[in-house]
Amino acid sequence: MASARSRICSFELDARGFIVARVDQGMDMDLDDAREAVRTTFALAGEKRVPVLVDLRGIRSQSRQARDYLSSSEMQPMFAAVALLIASPVSQVVGTFFMRLRQQPVPTRLFLDEEQAVDWLLKVES
Repeated sequence: MASARSRICSFELDARGFIVARVDQGMDMDLDDAREAVRTTFALAGEKRVPVLVDLRGIRSQSRQARDYLSSSEMQPMFAAVALLIASPVSQVVGTFFMRLRQQPVPTRLFLDEEQAVDWLLKVES
């Protein structure tokens, strides 16, 4: 299985055709980290548009600039869909609030359960 690392995240190409990005425990994501994560994900995907499962359960914070970049139109040609795996119902409320502030460039959903996130990614792609 192909894999890669950035400063705050590990990446794997899942055999089912999507990338899994897992943010390390206790990390803060700034704009540079977000840009590095996007570059690494796209390179690992062979510069093809693929779905991505982003495990944010370990993240401590994410800067506004990082959030703005990750929800910008630049993501549309790179990612088919994004499933965000989060740690708690409170994170889900906060995440939903931020996602509603800005139209997402690709289908994006929040999940508390990894299996449900994967099921959704596989359905969105089919």
